[in-house]
Parts: sequence; C-alpha cells; structure tokens
Amino acid sequence: MSESDKKGFLERIMSEADDSAHPFLQKIQDNIKIIFLVVGLVLFIAAAYSLNSFWQERKINQANSQMQAIMAQDNPKARVAELETFLDNAPNRLKGAILMEMARASMDMGEYERAADSFGKLSSFDRDMRPVALLGKAKAYELMEEHGQALRTLQEESAAIPDEFKVQYLNLLSFNAERAGDYASALDAYERLKEGAQATDIGFIEYKIETLRQKLSNS
Repeated sequence: MSESDKKGFLERIMSEADDSAHPFLQKIQDNIKIIFLVVGLVLFIAAAYSLNSFWQERKINQANSQMQAIMAQDNPKARVAELETFLDNAPNRLKGAILMEMARASMDMGEYERAADSFGKLSSFDRDMRPVALLGKAKAYELMEEHGQALRTLQEESAAIPDEFKVQYLNLLSFNAERAGDYASALDAYERLKEGAQATDIGFIEYKIETLRQKLSNS
C-alpha cells in the first residue's frame, strides 16, 4: 500500500466516523510509519523464530538417527568409542542418554574406570539421573576394589540420594565402609538398614551389626 493509499484510506475512515473518534484516528495517522515498522519487526521476529525452531528440530532428528546407528553396533567397545566422539557435538537433550549408555556398556565390559568417569559426568550433567549416576559410580569403584573411593563418593553425595534409593545407597555404603576399615560408618549404615529391613534380611543385618560392634570395642 503506497503512502497516498494509506492516507486516503485513513481519511475515508475519519470522514465516516463521528467526531469523538477523530482524535484517535488522527493519532493513528500521525504514527502510521512507526506502527507499520513495529508490525513488520514483529512479523520478522516470528518468522526468524519459526526458522530457528525448524533447524533445531532438524538437528535433533539427525542426531537421533546418528545415535540409533551407533547403538545398532554389536561391538560394545566400538559403540562406546563412537558415543564418546559423538558426545561433544550431540544436542544437550541427548547427552544424558549417551553418558548412561557409555557407563552401562563400560560396566558390562569390565572397564570400571571408564564407567566411573561416565557416571561422574552424568551426575554433573543431568540432575534427574544424579542418584542413579552416583550409585553407579560408587559401584564401579567397588568393583575396582577401591572401597575407600567408593565410600568417599557415597558420603560426599549423601544429600543427593532421595528416599526411594536409600536401601541401595545403604547397602553400598555398609559394604564399602567395612571393606575400607571404617567400621563406625559401616555400623551406622547397617543400623539404618535394619529400620526398614524385610524379614528375610534381618538375620544377616543383625549379625553384621554385632560383628561390627565387637570390632569397634576391640579396636
């Protein structure tokens, strides 16, 4: 619409409107260029946002396809190596799944140090997966027979363990504390386990509590 057309259009409206509407229409006419500029800017931003969303979604779809191709590999060592390379450029929404698969496959292969590293990265990256990652990291250290490191991991992150994971947490804590020679921490963990123990567990837990009390009294 040309400037003359815009002006004629507004003048027609003003001539047909009653006197009370003229000040408002006059204000529109006085600011017509700014109004069209703002409308054009809003439309441009909306189009740019839509285009960006399209490319982001396309990137996610491509990344999903690439990850599926990697996961289809039968060789777990090659799969972990490719996932490790893929991790750097993967979209953030996939990184948690990549780290979890790297940790799981490394545990299956007996590469516990790599598993502990992957669980550690997962714990830092994904808050929702943090409890599972911390327990997995401690278990990896346990399987390396680094019981002191497993114990430190569990003790330092105890606040991050929700109630639904407390039994698994206390089982790991009691075992690794005893193996690390920290009988006081092991005894405390077994006593906390006893509070929610099932009938099938109570005998073993009471035996461990009595054994640890004797060790502490003799030390």
